[in-house]
Amino acid sequence: MQLTEEVAQRVVAALARPRWHSPDPTLLVRFLQKEADENRKLVQWGIRAAVLSYVAYGLFDWFLFQDIADRLVLTRVTLGITSLALVEFIARRGFALATLHLVAALAIVVGAVGWLLSALGTGHQAALSHFMVFGTVFILGANLFFNFRFWLSAISSATVTISFIGAALFSLQTDIVGRVVLSAYFVNCLVLSLYLSWRLSVERYQTFLHALRAQIQEQAAIKKGQKLTEIADTDPLTGMKNRRAIIREFSEMRNEWAADDDEIGLILIDVDYFKRFNDGLGHQAGDDCLIKLAYVLSETAASNNAIAARYGGEEFVVLCKVAGRAHLNELAQQFCRAVEDLHIHHPDRGDKLNIVTISAGASLTRADQSMELRILLQEADRALYTSKFAGRATFTIYDPHATDRDRSSENLSELLKLAVSKQLVSVAYQPICDLASGRVLGHETLMRVCDFDGTMISPSVFIPVAEQTGAIVELGTWLIDQACSDMVEYGLGSVVTANVSVRQLKAPNFSLRITEILGRHGLAPQKLAIEITEGSDIFLEAQAVRNMERLRNLGVQIWLDDFGTGFAGLSWLRRFKFDVVKIDRSFLHDCQTSRGLSLLQDMVGLLRNLDHAVLAEGVETEEQQVLLQRLGVHSMQGFLTGHPVPIEEINQVRPGLVA
Repeated sequence: MQLTEEVAQRVVAALARPRWHSPDPTLLVRFLQKEADENRKLVQWGIRAAVLSYVAYGLFDWFLFQDIADRLVLTRVTLGITSLALVEFIARRGFALATLHLVAALAIVVGAVGWLLSALGTGHQAALSHFMVFGTVFILGANLFFNFRFWLSAISSATVTISFIGAALFSLQTDIVGRVVLSAYFVNCLVLSLYLSWRLSVERYQTFLHALRAQIQEQAAIKKGQKLTEIADTDPLTGMKNRRAIIREFSEMRNEWAADDDEIGLILIDVDYFKRFNDGLGHQAGDDCLIKLAYVLSETAASNNAIAARYGGEEFVVLCKVAGRAHLNELAQQFCRAVEDLHIHHPDRGDKLNIVTISAGASLTRADQSMELRILLQEADRALYTSKFAGRATFTIYDPHATDRDRSSENLSELLKLAVSKQLVSVAYQPICDLASGRVLGHETLMRVCDFDGTMISPSVFIPVAEQTGAIVELGTWLIDQACSDMVEYGLGSVVTANVSVRQLKAPNFSLRITEILGRHGLAPQKLAIEITEGSDIFLEAQAVRNMERLRNLGVQIWLDDFGTGFAGLSWLRRFKFDVVKIDRSFLHDCQTSRGLSLLQDMVGLLRNLDHAVLAEGVETEEQQVLLQRLGVHSMQGFLTGHPVPIEEINQVRPGLVA
């Protein structure tokens, strides 16, 4: 019987009833089935032990009843061996447990009565009146030793009791007082053992009910956990796997990667001109479009043993095992063609096409590359952007060996030059929280850039181009100015931080610009922190060091970002006192292994010994938060405490001080 809802209801009802009530017949059958194998073995071993004891008691017969000793011993041996053989035969032939119990109970009765009838013929009646208490062994055995059903225990033990009482009252040649006392003794043993037998059977049944209830609750908890996991891993709109699920799928695929000859391919898909589609037809039409795309992408992925997921917004991601670059190229083409074959009308593309299409960027694992999803996504993101600048409705495979600057970088550099004037740049704020109390200490300012059609451009795409072209200087200054303005107007905690590149720090007038911005907005210098990413050795740049020192003297906080990912971090810590050191998210996510946990512990211990405040990035679960608290980390940042959002979506700010 399965653990159905009906069984669960029966268990609850059975536990609520008084114990002296009859058991639920359905649950009783289940109880007996559960104990069948155990009881079968108990009967076999019990009869073996009982027969051995029964025959061994023949020594007392030999000394107490010498006139009929040979007959008594022969009776014991004959009845014992016969009972044992019969029980073994039935047990080994697989007869029902009820049959085995019946034969065992019959053996107990026959053994007791058979010996009693033989012993009554002895001339040593006084000795027999004392030794008849031997009969209680049969009564106790029937009631307590074999786990018989209560009715069977009662019948067999009562039969033995009546036989011995009858012999004591009517056949035993001794005084009446002795016979009455002996009879009362047998009655007392019967009543007491029957009560104990009933209590034990009830307790075994109750224990079974409690165990069954625990099993039902565990099963319900597992189902609920599976349902919650399914919900957490599923995109609510399309029913596809979501970002959380694809991270886990990649981890499992990576673990199998070493045993396969295949490589892991990642395809990042973006719906072309989707913002215009939404604006023209409405968000309901946009949702319907995404649902249709999700279905066809999932079907195409399934036919190629790949995994498709909605990565966010109008972005989808596909993980697949491929035999090489050509195979990945073929798969990406299939996805593009499958979407075009839907012929979903697009009212405002701005090009010659009038249907919904997708652009795709793909990346492939390489022997010289770290097996991280983050890296594959960054490379696929760059390839996707190349597809967009190539006219969309196409795909690009990331080429790490390409030396020529492609058209996408040229177009992007032109866009970045106009980003501020055309209002294509905006900011998002992510909270920084105290680990102990959970209160918001401040916010990190993150730059966002969109294309002319409103499509967001990934930071992993535009930041490298901005660094190469020098546009980062103007963009970075704008970002700090906007952060200071929002800090004064909205209040973002005790500190607002902004990332600053080495190229910005090398500008001779950088510190003067920061001073002018702070003065213009009337913001206290200590409320601004600039984050310097560990990368090249900044201390080889004299102008950058001078700007850092000037800002420090002014009161601006200097933070070290992404500690542990570059080669210069330790030397930086020796030469400069940072207000806060941010440990890169990869170290926290590697804590699932003992080696990763040990590395994070050592890193935090080093920073604390050098008297640096420690901030952990990428905190996504409460388990990670508890771990960081145990390690002595001061503050945290990640999706657990909040996603990056525009200033308008920051509802509540709880000011505090950075540890």
